[in-house]
Amino acid sequence: MSLLNTYLMELEMDTTVNDFNLKEVQLKLPAIKHKWVGRYIRHKSELQRLQRQKEQTSRNLVEETLKKSPVDLKTSTGAVSRMVENTETIQKINDQIEELKLIIELLEKAEKVLSSMSFDLRNITDIIRLEQL
Repeated sequence: MSLLNTYLMELEMDTTVNDFNLKEVQLKLPAIKHKWVGRYIRHKSELQRLQRQKEQTSRNLVEETLKKSPVDLKTSTGAVSRMVENTETIQKINDQIEELKLIIELLEKAEKVLSSMSFDLRNITDIIRLEQL
């Protein structure tokens, strides 16, 4: 199971509210927000690390290709750079970057949902109070 699917299932559990767990969710909400914001920051940091790794790997592969080439390719470094983009190593890093971008997008949306959840919980509590009058 992918990390994205795991996060989706966990987020669903964290945001499920019913009559029985209302108070518990209200009390845990700050900790839940902290958990998701922490994940967001860690994944943003990981994305930056991967982007730096991709740049370094790409530079290394270009240099390696230029050194190994029997022909002088210095004038066509752009072509070599495009060629390097299609290597398996760079493609793996690109795939990881794309997956991380999706996870970060999910975490951004989750932060918005969790922020509005405070108001939602207060509204639910007010409705319950009104029903008891």
